Amino acid sequence: MQSFSIFNRVYRAFSTLFVIVVGLVAGQAYASPEMIGELSETRAMQVIIIKGEKIPTLLNQASDDYSIMAVSGDKLTAIPFQFDDWNERGFPYVPGGTLKIDGVEGIIEPQDELVFMLRDLGPQADDVLKNLEEGSLLAELAFVEDGVERYAYIVKGNSQRSDKKYTYYNIETGLLKTTKYSLQTDPDNLLVWSDMLYEGYEGGTKTILDTMKLRVKARLGFIKATISNNLIPSEVVAVKNGPVRSLIALDASISIFGVALADAGASVTMTDQTLQFPVYLTIPKAASILSNLLLEVSLDFNDMPDAKVRTELGPKEPILAGNEDKGGNPEDYNIDLEHSWLSLSTEKDWDIIAFFSGKTGFKPTLNALYKDSRYNEKADSPERFEGSAPHVGYLVEDIVYGESIVIGIDLFFDDAFWSKDGLENSVHMLRNPMPLSVNII
Repeated sequence: MQSFSIFNRVYRAFSTLFVIVVGLVAGQAYASPEMIGELSETRAMQVIIIKGEKIPTLLNQASDDYSIMAVSGDKLTAIPFQFDDWNERGFPYVPGGTLKIDGVEGIIEPQDELVFMLRDLGPQADDVLKNLEEGSLLAELAFVEDGVERYAYIVKGNSQRSDKKYTYYNIETGLLKTTKYSLQTDPDNLLVWSDMLYEGYEGGTKTILDTMKLRVKARLGFIKATISNNLIPSEVVAVKNGPVRSLIALDASISIFGVALADAGASVTMTDQTLQFPVYLTIPKAASILSNLLLEVSLDFNDMPDAKVRTELGPKEPILAGNEDKGGNPEDYNIDLEHSWLSLSTEKDWDIIAFFSGKTGFKPTLNALYKDSRYNEKADSPERFEGSAPHVGYLVEDIVYGESIVIGIDLFFDDAFWSKDGLENSVHMLRNPMPLSVNII
């Protein structure tokens, strides 16, 4: 019996060693999650954006010659990616739009961007996997943080491309659709939003939104006026549907009291779990005859009793939507330009974190906007459903005339920012991408 026990232990040890050796021989393609670490909830939804200047070996090269691959199973496989040029206002360039390109289309320049999803990356490739049958590896992109590792590879001259697409905007129907959410907009006015559905939230069948509200308020003497997004003429002039993000170029014009307030536009960027909506405009000095100029950008949510709402400078105890007896007082929840995040959690598989983003040097006064039907508010058009349940966003005041400005809102969606990673930790990760090392091969 003792000899059998010794033999059994030796056999198990040999078997374990054999598995390890086979795994090493096959390369790190079989690396377990324990070996490369598990991405957090927030990291897993993030898009990697790398400026051309970070990869000097690509500069002044044609982007069509390159692709991105990652280890999957026992080989290097193409993943969804895109190269985006930059425009004269500092946004991703959309061919056919009114904003001119900054540089040469299709040529990788310092300001241009390489884009892919962090979740599509894999373990580090060994020397065997790096020997491709077609093309050659140019660089290894390493993302390492707190025991978590992910790797991607820049490849030249390989025809393999992933057929996966994360986003699509239909200019005919106005529908923005990703693998995680959909947002219906008016096909004649991208500024008018209606149903937003998110995978997992209420079975993916109940709209999250009543609508989005963009308002311009001003006074001429004793007369007040408000222009809402449904009354702002706008036109989608160009669209680029890439595998990783969709880019939408929008032109708009705003006038109030007969005063041409601004020639404006928007450069909308949609990824699998984000929506970025920067509006750029120039308010002429002639508009200074108006007083109390105020901009509101907000989301009116649909039927979210007890949804939790917080702001960056507010208490950690959240506001509870529609609850008169519990939760914080909305008047205590503040923000400013340096501390601009707002967040809402449904605790039903949908959370949102919003950031305000403005042009460098643009220094308005920024405040949080919160409305709730428990305060018996009057009708607040435009709206599809009566009441605010709740209504959360930004108030922008003290705008300087005669300057080009950008008022941007960046929206991030996830099943559980609050409960899985924690709100503050999620915010930190959204503001600080996973560290990148570029290793030329």
